[in-house]
Amino acid sequence: MKTHTFSPALAVLIAAMFSRALAFADTNAIPPELRAGSFTPDKATRQNALELKRVGWTYIMPEPKSPQATWGNHDGRTTWRVGYWINDKDRSTSSGQPKKDENGKLLGDGKGFKAWRRGGSPPRPTRIEWLCSKTGGVEPR
Repeated sequence: MKTHTFSPALAVLIAAMFSRALAFADTNAIPPELRAGSFTPDKATRQNALELKRVGWTYIMPEPKSPQATWGNHDGRTTWRVGYWINDKDRSTSSGQPKKDENGKLLGDGKGFKAWRRGGSPPRPTRIEWLCSKTGGVEPR
């Protein structure tokens, strides 16, 4: 019977490759509390989105009112429901991404709500908006 022996250097090399692959997968993975996408967010984007989600903020994607109102159709005669932020914990809202106040608390501007607007397709959502949303929209580039 023939036995195979591995050199210690080969064993170290295999272990290093395996641990590097695991580290890469862990740092680039989208955490389960965020919406998955086909893109890989950078560390700062992922951390900002996680911070928003952990304090309750969710982004509500813009919605087209009719079949003619599709993403990328900038025909000003189409109507869209605007996108906005809502805090699931305290029901506060924001028309833009919530920002930190002087105490470090993420606050909205209080101007986010369901409303229709004419004027064509809104811009694609940002990566943070996508990660903090639940449904709808098109993926950011």
